[in-house]
Parts: sequence; structure tokens; C-alpha cells
Amino acid sequence: MEKISIAVRIPALNNSYDFIVPDNMTVQDVQKLIIRILSSEYGVSNNNMGLQLFDMTDGKALRMECTFMQQGISDGAKLLLI
Repeated sequence: MEKISIAVRIPALNNSYDFIVPDNMTVQDVQKLIIRILSSEYGVSNNNMGLQLFDMTDGKALRMECTFMQQGISDGAKLLLI
């Protein structure tokens, strides 16, 4: 298991956040983890229904059931959560 650093832009919070995540974790699990961290740190809603992660380099939505490694997401990736 290798860990990668990702930057996630969250327009609803008007900010970007850096996370270190395993590259073999599914996008769905990483998204849940991000929401849980933001909920505990900033008091945002813990509801991740309808949220989607996008790769900012090509604008494509990440497939929730696939891992970052499977989708070519590597260290330093810039993502968007909306």
C-alpha cells in the first residue's frame, strides 16, 4: 500500500484541503473519510449523498467503486468535491 497526497478543492467551503490517502482505497471510502474529517474539524454536515469527486486536470468524475491507482490518480493530484 502506497500513500499519496491529494489536494481537494471544496467550493462549498471556499477552500482547498490536503489529504494523504492510500492509493488502493476506493474513491467512495476516501470521500467518506474526507467528509468525516471535515465534519469533525469544521462542523460541516456528515452527509455525503450526491457528492462527487472530479479530477481537475481533465474534469472527469472519478468512479466511486474504483481505487485512485486504478484511475491513474497519483501523488500531487488536484481534485474537486462538489
